[in-house]
Amino acid sequence: MMVAFGLHRKVASSAFAKSESRLRAVRALGTSVMTICPACGSKSTVKLFEVTADEASRHFINPRQDPERSRKLTSHLSDLWGSDACDIRKCSDCGFGFADPFVAGGVEFYNLAWAHPSYPTMRWEYARTIVELTGLKTKGKTVVDVGAGFGYFLDRVKGKFFEISDISAVDYNEESQSVLSSKGFKTFSNDVRAGSFDSMREAFDFICLFQVFEHMDHVDDVFARLKFLLRPRGSVFIAVPNDNRTYYMESHGSLIDMPPNHIGRWTKGAFAAMCRRHDLQLTKCEREPFNLLGFLKQDIVNSYLRKGEKPGTLSEFVRALPRSRAQRIAQGLTALAISPSRLPAWAYAVKNASTLGGNALWARIDKVSSPAPRLH
Repeated sequence: MMVAFGLHRKVASSAFAKSESRLRAVRALGTSVMTICPACGSKSTVKLFEVTADEASRHFINPRQDPERSRKLTSHLSDLWGSDACDIRKCSDCGFGFADPFVAGGVEFYNLAWAHPSYPTMRWEYARTIVELTGLKTKGKTVVDVGAGFGYFLDRVKGKFFEISDISAVDYNEESQSVLSSKGFKTFSNDVRAGSFDSMREAFDFICLFQVFEHMDHVDDVFARLKFLLRPRGSVFIAVPNDNRTYYMESHGSLIDMPPNHIGRWTKGAFAAMCRRHDLQLTKCEREPFNLLGFLKQDIVNSYLRKGEKPGTLSEFVRALPRSRAQRIAQGLTALAISPSRLPAWAYAVKNASTLGGNALWARIDKVSSPAPRLH
């Protein structure tokens, strides 16, 4: 999914060079390096696997369908990583999974990977946050949705919990900005860590980041800024992909949670570590419940898409057909034909449904300490 706002920075060429040198040394030795966990600072991390720039590019673009854009994206990923590959690592202490190099995709990446963003009108985390807001005092309070997309969550809380004059939205996509503004929301296009937000110390009672944080690097800067923007006793609501579901997909022939789109695999332990470091309180952290029908639909589609990333497969050929009703029918038939091979994976998922959960991990983080220090 496309990140909805521009919280991305380019890594300096020197960092690229160091990363490339380190990765080459790792492969030459056939061992893993000690990489510090961005969430808890632990040095106990292990390499799970690696993806090449070509593999990552195929995840986002079918080279048969758009060879030039595919070539540009592959080249861009190599430049971004300072190497032709990226490692996926996991912290042994807090469970945080992360891309190494831990660098987010920027505007150039998203322009190449997705020509037009799309956003679901409803998510489980929207409903869960609305339930939470029902038990809180919201009259006269302010809220900002960071990565607001087309404002579908804000549509649901406007009038019921917040006056439209108290609602703000952040999104870098021009189409999204236009939609948000047309709905009457105060709209910002800049990174919330940018100087334009320096005057907004303790401006918000509630901050929402739904399916955004997994796209972001410089996570300590983000947490520091959230605390700066949040009023005392205010709350941040965050939703990220459920890491259990991610690892299920990757170990059972479904989609990889591919960098540099998603570079962080957040866990309750990782959120807790970040909160301790920034004097915030992790009040609640919950997984979306498992839904069998939703799971089956998603797994059929995702396993088809994964096969479509492999050169020479029927799925790749069908995905490369001109976009049309005939192509949609062909894709559906191909996905259904693959379905019987998914039975063992489905049996595993059903057996482990209680721990597997749904798509999202949701957290409520509260500011319970004294007011944030002023910026100098």
